Amino acid sequence: MKVEYSRDFEKTVRKLSGKVLASVKEAILEVRNAHSVNQLTNCKKLVGYNSTYRLRIGDLRAFFVLHIEGDTVSFEYMVPRGEAYSKHMKEQLKRKGK
Repeated sequence: MKVEYSRDFEKTVRKLSGKVLASVKEAILEVRNAHSVNQLTNCKKLVGYNSTYRLRIGDLRAFFVLHIEGDTVSFEYMVPRGEAYSKHMKEQLKRKGK
C-alpha cells in the first residue's frame, strides 16, 4: 500500500527515539508491505467511522485513514494511549475520516 503522513504525524515521530522509533518504523514498513488492512497486526477499524483505523504501537496509537480507490493509507495522528480516546481526538478524527 502507498503511505502518506500528515504534519502532525511527522512532528510526533520526529520527537521519538530508541526502541519506540524502531517500533514505529517496523509498523510503517508492515503497512507498506501489506496488500490489505486485514494483514496488519494490532490494527482495528474504529466504530462509527467510515474508513478510519487504529494501529497499536506499544503505548502509542497511530490513527490512519484508508483511501480505498487509491489503495493509500494516510497516517493522521500518533498519540499516547491515554489521549487516544479523548473527546478532542474523536472530534479531530471525525473531521479527517468523514
